[in-house]
Amino acid sequence: MRWQWMAIDAAAVCLFVLVGLYSHGTMDAFGLMRSLPAFLGGWFVVGLLTGLYRAQSPKWAFIATCLLGTTVGIAFRNQLIGRGLLAPIPPAFWIVALTGITLFTGIPRLVAAVRTKRAIHAEK
Repeated sequence: MRWQWMAIDAAAVCLFVLVGLYSHGTMDAFGLMRSLPAFLGGWFVVGLLTGLYRAQSPKWAFIATCLLGTTVGIAFRNQLIGRGLLAPIPPAFWIVALTGITLFTGIPRLVAAVRTKRAIHAEK
């Protein structure tokens, strides 16, 4: 289990939720309670199922976790706000959530990949 990536992803998803709540003027305890557990839950349920946090995770695990984890997180949020788990997801909300979560969780991975590549080239 790659615990450091779990912590980084948790921070990234939290940042996404906080930015969203702040931008909509809903930064309060209710906003956090209806959004943060939903998005964290969606991300980690799917991330664990895809093997994202295994030592040798499948190449497709990150993209699948972004797509499905965001969708499941929105569904969980719909349930928490009383719309129902299978309520329709507005396309604009899905696109913004998918883009934000993918960027916030993807940028640390990109930085780590560049650092690893530089370290390998420095050893040669």
